[in-house]
Amino acid sequence: MSAARYDALVLGAGPAGEVAVSRLSGQGLKVALVERDLVGGECGYWACIPSKTLLRPPEARSEAGRAAGVAAPELSWPEVAAYRDTMIRHLDDSAQVSGYREEGVDVFRGEGKIAGPGQVELDGQMLQTDRIIVATGSDASIPPIAGLEDAGYWTNRGDHPRGDPQDRRDPRPRRRGGRAGAVHAPLRRARDDHRARSAAALP
Repeated sequence: MSAARYDALVLGAGPAGEVAVSRLSGQGLKVALVERDLVGGECGYWACIPSKTLLRPPEARSEAGRAAGVAAPELSWPEVAAYRDTMIRHLDDSAQVSGYREEGVDVFRGEGKIAGPGQVELDGQMLQTDRIIVATGSDASIPPIAGLEDAGYWTNRGDHPRGDPQDRRDPRPRRRGGRAGAVHAPLRRARDDHRARSAAALP
C-alpha cells in the first residue's frame, strides 16, 4: 500500500476543516484535505447559504406588502429555486478544489479512516501525518419511530440524507417533521411561505 506523508491532515472540508487547512498551510506546513462530499461542507451547499437564500424572497414580499403605496411582488418558486442553485454553485466545488491545490494543499475525495497513530486510509492508499484534525461534522439521524418511513420525513438534504438540497420539487404540503434548529427552522419558514403563495397557482 503506497504512503504519502504530511505535516497535517484534515478530515472534513466544512467551515471548521477549511479554517484548519488555511491556518496550517499558511504556517508553511504540508497539508492534506480529505472530503467525501463537497469542499465547503454542509453550510455552503445544503444548510446556511441555501436556507437563507430561500428565506429572503418571501421576507421581501412581506416587507413590500407593509409599505404604503407599494404593490407586493409575486413569488415564483422556479426562479427562487434557480437562484438558490446559483448560490450553491450547482453543487460544484471544482473552483474550491483547484484553489486549494494551487496553494499546495493536496485534496483527496473519499472517506478517510483513521488506521492507526498518524495514519489515514483512503481508497487503498495510506496517508501518514504528524497531526490529524477531525472536522467531519455530522449527518442527520433518523429516529426509529414506527410509521416514519411510510409517512416520509424531511432533512436539509431533502426527503433522505443524500437527497437534493431543500427539495427542488414544488412547495406544496407534504407530511414532514424535524427539529427547530438553525437550518430546519428557516427552511420550514421559507417552505411554508412559498407554499402558501404558490399553492393556488400549482396544478
